[in-house]
Order: sequence, then structure tokens, then C-alpha cells
Amino acid sequence: MKKKLSKSTYRFLFNELKGHKEKGIITQQQVDDMMTYYEEDAGLSFIKVLVTIGSILIGLGIISFIASNWQEIGKFAKVLIIIFALGASLLSSYKLEKVYPKTSKALLYLSTLIYGAGIFLMEQTFNYSTEVTLGFSLWVLGTVVASLLFKEKYIFIFSHILSIIFISGSFNENIVVISLFYVIVFYIGNKYFNHSKLVTFFNNLVALDFCLYFLNHLNLDGIYIAIIFFILGNLMYYVNHKLNPEVFNLQGIIVTGISGIFLTYKDIWQQLSFIKNGNYVAIGFGIIIVLYFLSLVRKGSLIALIFTCIIILRYYFDTLYDFMPKSLFFIIGGFILLGFGYYFERLRKNEGGIIHEKDS
Repeated sequence: MKKKLSKSTYRFLFNELKGHKEKGIITQQQVDDMMTYYEEDAGLSFIKVLVTIGSILIGLGIISFIASNWQEIGKFAKVLIIIFALGASLLSSYKLEKVYPKTSKALLYLSTLIYGAGIFLMEQTFNYSTEVTLGFSLWVLGTVVASLLFKEKYIFIFSHILSIIFISGSFNENIVVISLFYVIVFYIGNKYFNHSKLVTFFNNLVALDFCLYFLNHLNLDGIYIAIIFFILGNLMYYVNHKLNPEVFNLQGIIVTGISGIFLTYKDIWQQLSFIKNGNYVAIGFGIIIVLYFLSLVRKGSLIALIFTCIIILRYYFDTLYDFMPKSLFFIIGGFILLGFGYYFERLRKNEGGIIHEKDS
């Protein structure tokens, strides 16, 4: 299978190889042989966006019309309508795949919407008592199967979004097994899309959401959840592996930053029985994490700079807002932001305009 590259990357690679050929370093045959391993990704096009939006609007219109008249339709007719709509959409997508591939994909996206709507409409039809989150779980299952069957990346990503809705809406239920199953399926399914960075990003989002759900399911206090996520974020940032490490680096530092901000509050530390005054621990931790982020800023991390700014402003607001004249308070705050902006601009110039999340 050829590896898809963005238009700019594909053309850059082709021009580089062409330049080497013109210099006599490689032959035309070698250029052709190497380029056979790559193909230019079509990416988003106006036609694709147009037909996708059109199919979504059609789907929403049909669903809205059926839902508004749902009570007037007999049960058998309702089942037939759902099956016919789904079948017609899938069949049309299949028939148009070779001649009009963009329209075919748009109809496939429409099919996923009809399938999801059908799940909830069927629940209303037969009045079986289920939670809304169960409907999302079934929707996830169907979209995963469709995305892997048709190798459609954006439907696969859509299934991740549905999965996040399912997990986030089930914090008071026991869905450990099925959620873990989806997380595993998502990571395994990633290989069908050549380990896409975007897919890996959503893989990690679902996994992090599952971790939050599972820790809450264990009834852990907020302090333990924050510490675990702080450690998890650092593991994502520092552990070396081959699965899109730059995506893990980015999300790792974001997780570290968010959990670190929670750990700068005294109330969360006082959840530990052996800590009587959490203020000292929170301030100490705040100093340490600011120094830690500043060390990452020196390596060129924009995200670390943003979190450094957030933490400093968080202490600035909490400490001085009630004691300083409001005009002076905002003036100093403005100078702090200008200082960070100046430092970031200088950092970009020193790095040649490239900001990275981890030194290679």
C-alpha cells in the first residue's frame, strides 16, 4: 500500500529527488522507483466538502421529517423506513464509488447518521427501556465496523467522538469492559489507516477519557486522579516509541499542564489526611512545575510556554486581585502577557520560526 503524503510534502519530495537526478546523484529510474511508494493525498477539496455538507443536510432533513411524524406512522412502517433509508444510502454509495468517489463517500457519511438516528428511533418505537449512552455504544460499534470495512478514516474518527460521548455520559455506570474493548479496537484499527497522526490523536483522547472514567469508577479522590494524570502526561511525553511520538509529546504536555494546574490549588492537597495546610504544598508544587515548564520552553515548547503563563497568571489573580487597585492590577497583568509574547516571538526567531514539542 502506498503511503499518502500531503500535497506540499509530496511535491517537496518529488522536487528534491528530481534535483538529485539533475545533479547526477541518482537516475530517473531510481526516482520513479522511490516515488512508487508514495502518492499524493487528495485532502479536502471543495467538491468533497460540498457533497459532504449536502449529504448531512439531507440526512438531517429526512431525520427531522420522520421524527416529527413518527407518532403517526405504524411500527412495521417505521422499521421499513429505517431499513430502506439505510439500505438506499449504502447501495447508492457502493454504486457511485468508482464513478463519483467523493459523492460516494458523502453518502457513506450519510449512512452513519441514518444508522445512529435509527437506533434512537427504534427505541422510541418499541419503548424498550435503555439509557441514551447505550444507543451511542451501538452507534460506535456500527461506525467502527463501517470505517474498517470501507477503510474510511473520517468515519473511524467519528466513532471516536461517539465513544467519548458514550464514556463521558456513563460515569455512574459500569462500562469498564466495553469501554476498554473500544480503546483496544481503536488502537488496533489505527494500522488500517497507516497510523495516521489524526487517528492516533483521537485514539489517545478516548484512552484518556477511559482513564478518567476508570479512576472515577474506583472512587479515587481528586488528588490521586490529578497525580496519576500528571504522571501519565509525563510518560506520554518522555517514553520513546514509534507510534507518532510527536502526537504523544503534544498531548502528554497538555495532560501534564492541565493536571499540574489542578495540583497548584491547596484544597486538592488537603484531601490527603496527613497534610494540614495544603497551601505550602501547592505553592511549592507551583514553583517546581513553573521551573519544569520553563526548562521545556528553553527547548522550544510553545505549549509549555502557554501553561507557564497560565500558572503565573493564576497565582497573580488569586493573590493580588483583592489587594491591588484594579487599574494597576490590569496594567501589570498586561505587562506580564506582553512579556510572554515578546519571549515567544524571540524564541521563534531563534528557532528559525519552528516551534517543537520535544528535542529530537
